[in-house]
Amino acid sequence: MCLGILSAVNCFNLKLAERKMDKKIVFFLSFCTLLASCNIPVDNFKLRDGDLLFSVGKGESELLKAIQNATSKDGEIPFSHVGIACIENDSVFVLEAAPKQGVVKTPLADFIDESAKIDSKPTVAVGRMKKVHEKSAKEAPQRALMHLGKKYDFAYSESNDDFYCSELVRFSFLDSNGKPIFPAQPMSFKNKETRLEEPFWVDHFKKLNQEIPEGEPGTNPADMAKSDLIEIVYKYY
Repeated sequence: MCLGILSAVNCFNLKLAERKMDKKIVFFLSFCTLLASCNIPVDNFKLRDGDLLFSVGKGESELLKAIQNATSKDGEIPFSHVGIACIENDSVFVLEAAPKQGVVKTPLADFIDESAKIDSKPTVAVGRMKKVHEKSAKEAPQRALMHLGKKYDFAYSESNDDFYCSELVRFSFLDSNGKPIFPAQPMSFKNKETRLEEPFWVDHFKKLNQEIPEGEPGTNPADMAKSDLIEIVYKYY
């Protein structure tokens, strides 16, 4: 009889444990679903060749402020820079066009360190090409590498052989006919809120002895981050 009682008790405890375990599993799965639906990054995220890294510069330069004022509205993350992920063996680099260095290959850690912080986390988001453009993404790093050492395009013109950050991206992601898959948009050098010309750009182009290329074809990181060609798959912040 005692054995029967013990068996019944053990059976009850086993079922109770199973129910608790079921609840834990359900909670875990629900939590994972919530993470996915909120687009919250997971710890095991890995960059792929051709991923785009959008960042906000942490500097206070007049150039950075002018770019952000001309490309971002209130309430948006003012992405002012973009680079292309390049995987070499076990190392990750970012191919980028930067004002001081021109087109360079930067270690991922250094690229992230140069971004502004939100609650001590780097303001960097990863955009991944949609499946239809996977081939272009895989080929993009090799195309970008061909431009290493070229100067930064302070004229913001597609007619020269210099590159600004999103221009490097545009001419590295090509379709099967060799045409850029990111369309050019009319550039604006006016403040998005006031619609007035930024004094910085007036002085900048005056020094270059050229007119402000308002309305000329080009790109910018803030608009590129919202392109329907990509999905934001990870945020470091």
